[in-house]
Amino acid sequence: MLNNKDIFNQSLVNHMYFASSIRSFCTTIGLTFFKNNQDYIDRAIAIGREATEIINQALEYMDKELATDVINSDTYITPYSMDLALLTEELFSINLEIAIDKDKEILNTRKNITINDDVMNKDYKLNEDAERLINKFLSFVIEIRDKLSIGELFSYIYPDYYNYMYEEISVYQRDLARIKTKEDYTNFYINEYNYYFNELLRKTGEYLRGFLDTTHQDVFDLLSYYIDAFSKLIEKYLKNKNDLSLTNETERLVSNYKNFITDIIERLLKSELYFITPPISLDNFLTNINVYLYIIDYIRKGR
Repeated sequence: MLNNKDIFNQSLVNHMYFASSIRSFCTTIGLTFFKNNQDYIDRAIAIGREATEIINQALEYMDKELATDVINSDTYITPYSMDLALLTEELFSINLEIAIDKDKEILNTRKNITINDDVMNKDYKLNEDAERLINKFLSFVIEIRDKLSIGELFSYIYPDYYNYMYEEISVYQRDLARIKTKEDYTNFYINEYNYYFNELLRKTGEYLRGFLDTTHQDVFDLLSYYIDAFSKLIEKYLKNKNDLSLTNETERLVSNYKNFITDIIERLLKSELYFITPPISLDNFLTNINVYLYIIDYIRKGR
């Protein structure tokens, strides 16, 4: 059973990462439609701004201890967030409205707080606002995906990428539901996380491979290797749903994948690689990895 501090911390970590993912997805959606689909561009911008408001409130409520965790784990801002945001703005001539330096300053100046009834009421209200945002975003994604599938819309990203968006933010939805019932990370949830993050990371590999400039065979081959490795782990989870020893195997694979994604980002920033997706997407892929590693570390330390 979660106590108030657990509920408070786990809620805010969810908001920092997943609301940021929604904002990043909305940026990608807005950049991949033609101007004759301005309604969808405008809706993506509006949902992205709602996600920013969730992030801003989470930053406001966060205490020093949790802010330090968020900084050290790179689950919200990575060492590449600023450069990838600036590159996206340069390539697409847009203003992302992301205040990375300001958010860093807020995280670095948080103070210790007492988690009392007033604090918890704010947390519960923020969770309710996040649930509404999630439902709005998921409905938006399904609407676009279905219209792309029957040819009523055209976007520069595959319809299946919208499935990926849906699946990632569904993890946010499920975790807020778990927190609402005050249920801690049981073995069931640990294996659920392992399974879903393996699936999400496998799909990041597939999308990067699909978005990759085909002249880079070395990157293509390594992406294929990781896609296959994650697929094999997923099969193991389906056959051994209660085998917690698979967590260690997953953690090793994810750590190696993180090094590979980091190398890809560095090469992208040096103009040595090119992907047909906004550069900021890769920051989302990296934070996806960092969140998984943070959750496993959180569970292991019993915090």
